[in-house]
Amino acid sequence: MHSAAGPSPHPVADWLLDMALIVGPYLAICLLAYLLREIYRGIRDLLHRAGQQVDDALTQPVPAAADNQPGTDQHALDTITAAWNADLNSRKEN
Repeated sequence: MHSAAGPSPHPVADWLLDMALIVGPYLAICLLAYLLREIYRGIRDLLHRAGQQVDDALTQPVPAAADNQPGTDQHALDTITAAWNADLNSRKEN
């Protein structure tokens, strides 16, 4: 590269600067595109694994529940029935 003052005193540095200014933006765009693609793939794989876990959880049989359904504990049912049917006058405040 020649300037108005004559040939450049640092031709290698000038060439490197030219390459950085010409090729650098293209390399930056390619690097950015690569990074975005990898981020997209990572998110896609993560969502795929999460979906698989949900599908696996939905297809597994549900284990039998403990015997804690209403009305199955006869002692508790008798206690509640007795309290419900108790004399209402005995609960009044004086």
